[in-house]
Amino acid sequence: MTPDEWALSEATKDRLFALASKGLLLTILIWALFPIYWMVFNSFRTRFEIVGGDPSFTETSFHYQNYIDMWSRVDLIEYFMNSLIIASVTTAIALCIACLGGYAFSRYRFPGRRYVGASLIGTQLIPGILILLPMFMLFRTFHDTVGVQLINTYQGIIFVYTTFAVPFAIWMLRGFFDTIPASLEEAARVDGCTRFQALVRIVLPLAAPGIAATGMFVFLVAFNEVLFASVMARGDVTPLSIGIQQFMERDQNYWGEMMAASTVATVPILLLFVLFQKPIVKGLTEGGVKQ
Repeated sequence: MTPDEWALSEATKDRLFALASKGLLLTILIWALFPIYWMVFNSFRTRFEIVGGDPSFTETSFHYQNYIDMWSRVDLIEYFMNSLIIASVTTAIALCIACLGGYAFSRYRFPGRRYVGASLIGTQLIPGILILLPMFMLFRTFHDTVGVQLINTYQGIIFVYTTFAVPFAIWMLRGFFDTIPASLEEAARVDGCTRFQALVRIVLPLAAPGIAATGMFVFLVAFNEVLFASVMARGDVTPLSIGIQQFMERDQNYWGEMMAASTVATVPILLLFVLFQKPIVKGLTEGGVKQ
C-alpha cells in the first residue's frame, strides 16, 4: 500500500469513526429526550387521544384545558412547597456535613482512611428497598421509646434523605478539595489563620463550583425521590413526586392533567439547572482532575 493510499485509508477510518460516534450520540440523545417529549406532547391531548384510538407521535388537538384543570383536581402548590422545603433543607445539611467530611478525607491521613472512603461509596450500591422497612421500624421504635414522631414529618424524611446524600456528597467534594493546592492553606496559616479559618476563607471559596455541583445533585435527588416518600412522607408533608400520583384514581386516571402537572413540575428544575449550568459543569470537570 502506497503512502497516499494509507493516508486515504486512515482518513476514511477517521470519518467513519466520527460518523458512528455522532450516530451513537444522537441515538442516546433521542432515547433520553423522548420521555420528556412524550410527557409534554400528551399534556396537550385529551384523555381519548391518549388511551383510545391509534397512537400518534405528532397529532394533537392542543387541549390546553389540562393545564387549567390540574390545579383544581390536586393541590399542586402545597406539594411543590413541601418538596422545596424538604430538598432545600436536605441540601443545606448535607453540604455542611460533606464539606467537613470531604475536607478531612482530602487533607488528613489516618488509619483505615482508604477503607472508610470505600465504605462511603459502597453505601450507594445498596438498593433503597432493602433499607426502607428497617428504617420504618427504626422510626416506629424511636417514637415508642422517646415519643418523637418521625414518620410523616419534615424532620423524618429530611433525616432519611440526608443519610443517603451525605456519603456520596463527601466522595464528590473530596475530589474537588484534592484539586486545591495545600500550599494555599499553609500560606494562610502562616498569616495567622487557624485550620478552620483557612477552610472557610480559602478552600471553600475556591471549591464553590464543586459545592454547587454537589448541591445540585443532592437537591435533585431529594426533590425527585419517590420510594421513601411514598411510605414516610404522607399527609401534610406529601411532596410533589407523590402528590402527582393522586391523578390516578380508582375509577379512572387523568393522564392529561398528570402529564401537564409533570411538565410544570419540571420547569423550575430546568430553570435552576440553566442558571447554575456553568458552575455545575466547571465543578464536575475540576473534580475529576488532581493537581
